[in-house]
Amino acid sequence: MTTPQSELSFFMHLFRALGNEERLRMIVLLIQEKELCAQDVEKHFFLEQSTTSHHLNILKKMGIATSRKAGRHIYYSIDQDALHQILSRFPAFIQKGLPS
Repeated sequence: MTTPQSELSFFMHLFRALGNEERLRMIVLLIQEKELCAQDVEKHFFLEQSTTSHHLNILKKMGIATSRKAGRHIYYSIDQDALHQILSRFPAFIQKGLPS
């Protein structure tokens, strides 16, 4: 069971993650393309490899993105069910009010 404080922390991190334009664009791209290797995401956004990896790992840490390794490549996709489930929890969290 999650505590109100841990829920608050989770949503703060989630919205910080979603508040970055490049990460939002990555989410849209990965939903449209279903799955891409990190190098293809990097090329699409003209980002450095380390920046792309940082953004993708934040999405993965939040439970929005998943990854799989195939040979030398890591492929990323968006777990749309998880994204919908996470976002659907937010209205109930707000209704309870913020923890003091």
